[in-house]
Formats: sequence, C-alpha cells, structure tokens
Amino acid sequence: MPADIKLPLLGTVLVTGGCGFLGYALVRQLLDDVEVGEVHVVDRVVDKNRHSGAHYTVGTITDRSLLEQLLKQITPAVVFHLASPNASFPTGPRTDFYHTNVEGTRSLLALAAASPSVKAFVHCSTVDIYDGPPHVNTAETHPLFPPSSPEEYARTKAIADTVVLDAAARSSDPRGLRIVSLRIAHMYGSRCSQQLPALLALSASGGPLVRLGSGTNLCSVVSSDNAAAAHILAAKALLDPARANGKIHGEAFNIAEPEPVLFWYHTMLFWAAARGRPVTDEVWTVPTWLVRIVYGLVAWGFWLCTAGHVQPPVSLSYTSLTWTTEDHTYSTDKAKKRLGWSPKSDHDVVIRRSVEEAMNRGGGEGAVR
Repeated sequence: MPADIKLPLLGTVLVTGGCGFLGYALVRQLLDDVEVGEVHVVDRVVDKNRHSGAHYTVGTITDRSLLEQLLKQITPAVVFHLASPNASFPTGPRTDFYHTNVEGTRSLLALAAASPSVKAFVHCSTVDIYDGPPHVNTAETHPLFPPSSPEEYARTKAIADTVVLDAAARSSDPRGLRIVSLRIAHMYGSRCSQQLPALLALSASGGPLVRLGSGTNLCSVVSSDNAAAAHILAAKALLDPARANGKIHGEAFNIAEPEPVLFWYHTMLFWAAARGRPVTDEVWTVPTWLVRIVYGLVAWGFWLCTAGHVQPPVSLSYTSLTWTTEDHTYSTDKAKKRLGWSPKSDHDVVIRRSVEEAMNRGGGEGAVR
C-alpha cells in the first residue's frame, strides 16, 4: 500500500448525489465496508433515500463555496461523483444538464485536486455517451457524442467524461489526485427514479402495453447494487494499486453485467411484476419504420416551433428511439482484467423485488421517495 494512504483504506468519503438511485445503493455499501471511515453525502434533496450513519448536506455541485468549505471540514480521502440531473424525467431547465454535468464536474474536480486530503476521484459516467448506435460489444475506445449533439444529457455527460480523463492525463505527480471514470450500463434496481415510475404508471393504467420494433434488440444492464460495488472496487484499486492488474488512474471502464438481455424482455418483466401476470398477450407492437417516422416528425415539429430551444420529451428523443429499437451492448473485458470486475447477476429477481418494493411504497414517483 502506498505510504501516503492511511487506514482505513478509503478513509472519509464524500458522495455527490448520494440520495439518488445509485447513490442510495453506494452509501449503504460504503457504510457496511470495514475499509471505509465516515460517509458524507451532498445532494439537492436529502429527505429521501437516507441511511442511518451517514452525514447529509443540502447543496449542489455548482455551489463552489459550499463544496470548498465542506472539503475543508470533512477532509475526505475519496470523492464519488454521482450527481447529475435525472435523464429520464428532468425537473429543471435544459441548461441544468450543462451546469451540473459540465460546470459542476469541472468545479468539483478542481476543488478535489486542490484539497490536501483527497487522494481519489471516482466519476460516474454512462454508456449513453457513446456516439453512433447501434452498439455491439462496444469498448471504451469508441467515439463519444460530440459537443454539438442535440442530445443534451448524452453530450454533457460526454463532455464531463472528457474533462475528467483530460485532468488525469495532465497529472504527472504520482502522489497527486488519482482519477477513474466508470461508464455505467442501463441500470435497474431498488428505488429507481428513472425507468421504474413510468413503467409502473403505464401498468397501473390497465390499458394496452406498447412495444416498439421487433423486440430482438439486446442491451447491457447492471443493477444499482453491482454498479455501486464497481465504484468501491475502483476506489480501492486507485488507492492500492496492488489490487489492480494494470493502469487504473486516468482510465475509463464500462460497467455491465456479464450477459446482455433483450431490451423488451427486460421491460416486460417490470410490466408483468406490476400486473401480477404474464403480459405477452397485452402488448401491442409498433413497427420500427413507423416509430422512426413519428420520432422524426416530433423532432422536426419541436425544431420548427421553438427554433431548437426546446427539446422533445425524453420518451420521444433520439436516445430513447435507439435504446428501444437497436442493440446497446458493451464490452467489460477491460474492467474484468484490470479491476477484477466479476458481478453476480440476479436480473429477474432484482426487477421483481424492485417493483414489489415500489408498489408497497405507493407506486409511481412517490414510490422512490
């Protein structure tokens, strides 16, 4: 273990966005890990998804003075950067993505690099940053969405990913801040605030369920528990290189479970769990060619009426179109080799349990609060 690292290995940690979907799972695992000291969370809203034993601060990562003061006060050794606006159901203006994902990440990274206590920075990225789907066993070297892309979430997360890795490339001091970016696949699990509320609402309506395209497209997925474990695994590898098999600092890693699943099998599991019965006979299929025409007309209409200032709803975006009709699978060979990434997957069980938990809390958006 490097001489500048003290025990416990991860010491005090700070989690941005720690009250979100992934944050909830990560904070729980950090609290249970004997190699972790105090666990601190900063989030916009801290009255949901809380854990006894963690310390919570209300704030945003765009508040530089708050973050600077917090870092001085708690002196974390590791920063886990998860904060990002909800991609599926954004609650703020379109500019919120840029302010948080780009400006907030850049500011937080600079503060972490300047802090004498922070040794590791684990950035939560996404496979949504990869340009030009369909993606088949796509590796980390694949081109990212360009900054000019109209897909605001994908382009701003791509910019943030580049900012993080560029900062690592400029760091020549071996004792300086150690940085890694984890590109998370389509995530599912307990307290999902993105896909789950919409699927439960649709199921509760009692009406027909709609599948877009042939239903043969595959996607890589990862449970929130497995994604959280990957963040801790990466942090430990940054601080103790003996645990890694190769270079970690300045690298990006795809994080997904071993086997991709059919996107519509994945989706229909939620519907079946919510309705308590198989739903195959209740699903209407819309052909891909018609889906593309509708999406194109919607995008053209929004551009014509708003001069490009307002984007279509996420459910009618280019990203949604490609995920529902095209392959999105990603190679995790790099994570397996260097990080020892070897997750256990109970895909169907996790989905059924997450639906049951959400319905017991009332279903819909309220189910994840």
